[in-house]
Amino acid sequence: MTNAFIVAASVATDVVSFSSSGYGLSVNVPSDTASSGSGSIYLQISAPSGTQWIGFGQGSQMSGANMLVVYAADSSNVTVSPRLGTGHVEPEHNSDAQVSVLEGTGIASDGSLVANIRCDSCLSWSGGSMDPTDSSSKWIYAYKSGDALDATSTSADISQHDNNGEFKLDLTTGTGGSSSNPFVASSDDSSSTTAAGTTGTSTATGTAATAPGSDITGSVSSSSATATSTSGVSSPLTSSSPSSTGDEVESDPNKGTRTAHAILMPLVFVVLFPLSALTLYLPYNEKVRHVHAPLQVVSIILMLVGLAMGVRLANKLDEIDKYHQVIGFIVVGWMVIIQPALGLAQHLNFRKNGTRSPMGHGHRWVGRAMILLGIVNGGLGFMQAGKVGSEETPTYAVILYSAVAVAIFVLYFAVATFAPAFTARRNAARGAVTEKPIRPKSQGYEMHSRAADTRA
Repeated sequence: MTNAFIVAASVATDVVSFSSSGYGLSVNVPSDTASSGSGSIYLQISAPSGTQWIGFGQGSQMSGANMLVVYAADSSNVTVSPRLGTGHVEPEHNSDAQVSVLEGTGIASDGSLVANIRCDSCLSWSGGSMDPTDSSSKWIYAYKSGDALDATSTSADISQHDNNGEFKLDLTTGTGGSSSNPFVASSDDSSSTTAAGTTGTSTATGTAATAPGSDITGSVSSSSATATSTSGVSSPLTSSSPSSTGDEVESDPNKGTRTAHAILMPLVFVVLFPLSALTLYLPYNEKVRHVHAPLQVVSIILMLVGLAMGVRLANKLDEIDKYHQVIGFIVVGWMVIIQPALGLAQHLNFRKNGTRSPMGHGHRWVGRAMILLGIVNGGLGFMQAGKVGSEETPTYAVILYSAVAVAIFVLYFAVATFAPAFTARRNAARGAVTEKPIRPKSQGYEMHSRAADTRA
């Protein structure tokens, strides 16, 4: 858990703030916006020195969230990049956003990032909306530490976050006033170094909505925007002493579900299914009924539990129709319905005729293909979860998965290649000693024609 605080700032304009480990968000809802249910809101985003990027979003999850990402443009300026969350992947730049960068934005002498923002599209956006009078509005945040990006493009690539969380804000405690830049006014009241009279630069394409007489020094529309404050950077309002404790933040609320899915599915496809298939080579007459089939039933049950965890996670992240999930549905559907049906049909045919049928060929070869596809899909799942080395895709997990998969493949190949020949030589030797021919009904395992069981 991360210590988090909600701050109700009693300054020139009412502001409600969130702070966690030096990363802060302050929000002001003007009185007119609160009464009409539409209009602009003001936000201040701050981050400590050493931050590569910091982002705050409206919503309870990445998918559909309206985000504002801040990173260094150069040694003294920052870039404010409006983005839309589309799932558990890098958010995309939102060219439809109406966002303006205000006076007091920049990089302070201690290296901290501060962005004072007016957002004209934060109450309604593609995929969501927010009530300006919501006493429990949902927000998310994420950040990445590291070297400065030094990028002026609002579409700059950002690396996977180091940490993330969620919290709620009571917007009613941050409602009031009509200032065109509440953070400069608030900072002035707190004896900050910010003063009026700021110059700014903007290379944005398109037009951002601006109010007459506002203290806007830059705007963001579709390509890039930076703001330069010659008279100082605003002091973050979240540096104030907190007046109340807010919701505690969980770094990854889906960690339990993600971990369960990431353990069960590799266990089934990398270990249990291949080893269960190898039990057909055991020198035991009733191996199908007593070993192979029960082990496959256990594997299928665990696979269905893993699928349930995956579906739950995908629904939370709005990724139910992604490639990893679609392939998973196909593989699980085959392994639950068609594969057992083919195996049962071959088993009955073998008991009756002592030979392999087309069902047996299908059970054997398509089953192998589905297991292999499942293993490959596990790798795709790692890719979808995040960059290798991130919190969602630890390096050790990828290495362990790959090492076990290779080891099982080598074992499977060795047994499938040499076991039938060994069994054939053994039966040939036994036949020469007993001089009794092996009954046609017992020629070959149920799924493997080159081997023969020991019945005479």
